[in-house]
Amino acid sequence: MILDVTGAVGLAAVEMPLLNPLSSENSVRLKYLHLPDLPLLDAMTGVITVNSEDFDIPAVSSIQELVNHLDTLVQGANRVCYVWYNSHEFELCAGTQAITLNAALAATLKLPVTLTANTCYSSSLYESSVSLYSHYAVAVAGARGMWDGGDYDEIIAKVRRDGDISSAHSHYLRGSANAIEVRILTVKRDGTMAEYTAPEIWSLGLEVV
Repeated sequence: MILDVTGAVGLAAVEMPLLNPLSSENSVRLKYLHLPDLPLLDAMTGVITVNSEDFDIPAVSSIQELVNHLDTLVQGANRVCYVWYNSHEFELCAGTQAITLNAALAATLKLPVTLTANTCYSSSLYESSVSLYSHYAVAVAGARGMWDGGDYDEIIAKVRRDGDISSAHSHYLRGSANAIEVRILTVKRDGTMAEYTAPEIWSLGLEVV
């Protein structure tokens, strides 16, 4: 059978009661997943400075989302910069005032720290190399998930930016269960894991055998 699991905005964790209890003879497999794009960059505070005024950048899930935010920055009646992105080419033109970038942001965008007024800069950016995040991890409580080097965890599938779940396979439960508890985690490229807070309604399907 397929269990359709739906979650609301907020912490991506759902517990679904079952009409018929499951046992260690049952297995679960991720069948489909509908989540927002995997996060790209975390929020950054005070990373753009113009005339001693600092600007923040919110957490974004794509380079296009980052471009959209940068392109809307204004100081008074003047735009801070003009920004474009086409497949892999990122271009930023400073407005009528010089711009100072935080060193980390400059490195991410592959631009100088100081941007001269009325001057354009460009670089090649790819989400696969820019992203701080590696993949989503789908965890089912009580599942005999993936081997972590010391034991089996509860993760039944890893979903990368392309959304491909073709490699997801079945995982047996460790014991009896009267409910299915699902959690979505984000995993950074350095291995850091965190509970995921969804900005919109999400859903997934579990095949239970």
